Amino acid sequence: MGGEVCKQVGKERGPWFEIKCAKDNIISKEAKGQDAKFERGLLKVWSKYEGYKLAKQALKECNNALPR
Repeated sequence: MGGEVCKQVGKERGPWFEIKCAKDNIISKEAKGQDAKFERGLLKVWSKYEGYKLAKQALKECNNALPR
């Protein structure tokens, strides 16, 4: 997990990018009716670690992304 933060296109890495990818996967899977428990679990666990605090916010965004 983690590493240096890099936001250059094609060279993305770091906690912010990992969180973004997990969030995008959750939204995509749930829109298709697929199970995203694994990805949601990752965000929950990551939110407890330094540098991954944005995971909690991303999880909230996933909950609000789909109409209920």
